[in-house]
Amino acid sequence: MEALVQVYYQPVDRNLWTGRIDGTDESFLRWHQKIELIDLNDQPPLKGKIVFLGFVCDEGVHRNQGRVGAKEAPEALRKSIANLPVHFDGKTKLLDAGNVVCVGEELEEAQQELANRVTQIVKAGGFPILLGGGHEITYGHFKGLQAAKSGKIGIINIDAHLDIRATADGRANSGTGFYQIAEEAKQNNSAFRYMAIGIQDISNTKALFDYADSMGTKIVKAENIHHEQIDPIIQEIFEFANAVDHVYLTIDMDVFSPAFAPGVSACSFQGIMPTHGFYRIFETIMNLDNLRSMDVAELNPLYDIDNRTARLAANLIFKAVQNLSSNA
Repeated sequence: MEALVQVYYQPVDRNLWTGRIDGTDESFLRWHQKIELIDLNDQPPLKGKIVFLGFVCDEGVHRNQGRVGAKEAPEALRKSIANLPVHFDGKTKLLDAGNVVCVGEELEEAQQELANRVTQIVKAGGFPILLGGGHEITYGHFKGLQAAKSGKIGIINIDAHLDIRATADGRANSGTGFYQIAEEAKQNNSAFRYMAIGIQDISNTKALFDYADSMGTKIVKAENIHHEQIDPIIQEIFEFANAVDHVYLTIDMDVFSPAFAPGVSACSFQGIMPTHGFYRIFETIMNLDNLRSMDVAELNPLYDIDNRTARLAANLIFKAVQNLSSNA
């Protein structure tokens, strides 16, 4: 009897891209009227295009003893961004490449498929915006970018957690991604280039801080993200980005105050506010010349209230597309 071949990549359902129609003139359009659905198996041309790719997975969250449900995030995010108004110019092309799906408990296989698809998108000249999914998205995303680009890759993680926990019995989870990347860098005698913004003492053990410090991690704590400190933080971002060839941005939605982001896998105690100061930091990163890809992780629709978290994530993606369009 032939073995069952698992399918880890699936094109997206067109029904997720529906919404209000105010007209067909360019000034009336919404994202669902502009999006182009593609199948990566067809090797489509991607040069200069923004490519959405979902990661339907929360096996890493389950292994990390978090609240499962993040696998529903790609669908929720598509529904949230489908109705956004088009403010980018006609040259900007949005593509939806579907989902990488974790089948059962096969996290490692799903991460490898994710890496392969990220490599494909980046090598073809596209800019990936990944829709997670648990923060186990990080390892696959990074490995895909690493395979596609030579040179030094710096990771900026906007997160309440360092996610630098050691693997247990070699098994990855949503909190081990940066540890896996750090240990591989150590084995290859290369530097681990990691900047974490929004970190909270209450959400990380002292051992995690000690390991991060030993690996040269640049940490900006949540308590320091206020008006007087924004300019110094922006300067630190520029210094970090200027020391690498490529920047990968990952945003864990649990970095925000639960009042704004209740729908996450691991709620932070307090979290940062999505205020003008934060958006100055975010837009600084989005405007970096060497930014190559980004993802949004840990949205958990099962615990969201009034779609607050999904709407906040959609706002981040909206502003990301705006910046990418203006910089093209």
